[in-house]
Amino acid sequence: MAPKVDNEFLKNYPADKPFLEICKEFLDKLEEGQAENFKKAGEVIGKRLMQDEVIYAVGTGGHTYMPVMDMVHRAGALVPVDGILDISTSPFAGGTRSIRLERLAGYFTELIDLYQIGKDDVVIVFNNIGVNNACIEACMASKERGAYVIGVSSVAWHEAIPMDHFTRHPSKKHMSEICDLYIDDYNPVGDSVQTIPGLGTPINPISTITYGYLVRRIEEEAIRYILAHGQEPKVFWSGNLKDGMEKNNRYEREYFRCLKIF
Repeated sequence: MAPKVDNEFLKNYPADKPFLEICKEFLDKLEEGQAENFKKAGEVIGKRLMQDEVIYAVGTGGHTYMPVMDMVHRAGALVPVDGILDISTSPFAGGTRSIRLERLAGYFTELIDLYQIGKDDVVIVFNNIGVNNACIEACMASKERGAYVIGVSSVAWHEAIPMDHFTRHPSKKHMSEICDLYIDDYNPVGDSVQTIPGLGTPINPISTITYGYLVRRIEEEAIRYILAHGQEPKVFWSGNLKDGMEKNNRYEREYFRCLKIF
C-alpha cells in the first residue's frame, strides 16, 4: 500500500509567494519526512560500495535524468555510480520523443537487461510521478533479477491520476508498492509551485530543487556509513583544483571498463 499524501502541505500557494520561501518549505518537509529513509539508503549503498561494487542510478524519461546526471562523474560525488542514461528517452533527443518512449511497454525492461543488473545490485530509480511504464518496468525488472531497488517519486501523483489513465503501467502500481526502499520527494501534482497574478498557470517546477537536495543527502549518508566502518569513500575531486585531475585519473584507470560514465 502506498504511503498517504500530506494534503495539508501540498496546498495551493498564495499568489506571489516568493519562490525562495517555497523552496525552503519543501526542503524542510523533505528532511523532516525522509531523513530516516536517507539514512537507510546510505547504509544500503555504503554496504554495497564496501564490497567493491558499483551502484546503478536510473533516469526514466524526461527531467528525471537530472538527479542521475547529478550523481555521476561529479566533483564531490561518489565515484562508483553508473548512470543508466538512455539518450533516446532523454530530453536531449527531444521532449516529445522522451515522453513517448517513457510510456512504451518493454523499453526499460530491455534497458535493465542491457546493463546486466543482477543479484544483490543496488539500483536507484527516479521518476516524479511513479506510475508510467518506464519507472515501473525499471523497478520490476531490477527486482526480478535480484537487485535491491530504491525508488524516488511522489505519492501525490498516484492518488491524483485515475487508475484507467493511459499513462499508467498495466499493473496500475505505483513505485512505492514495488521498491525495497521508497523515498517520497513530495512532488505536488503539476510540479510547478509558484503562482503569479495575471498568469493562468503556475511556474517554477520544485523537483529541480528537491532532486538536488535528496541526491546529496543520500550520498552524504553513504559516505558517513563507509567512514564509520573504517573505509575511505571514493569521491571525485574537481578537475579544476590543484592535483584534482591526477586524483581523478586513478579512478578512471580503476573504473574505466566497468562504468559507462567514463
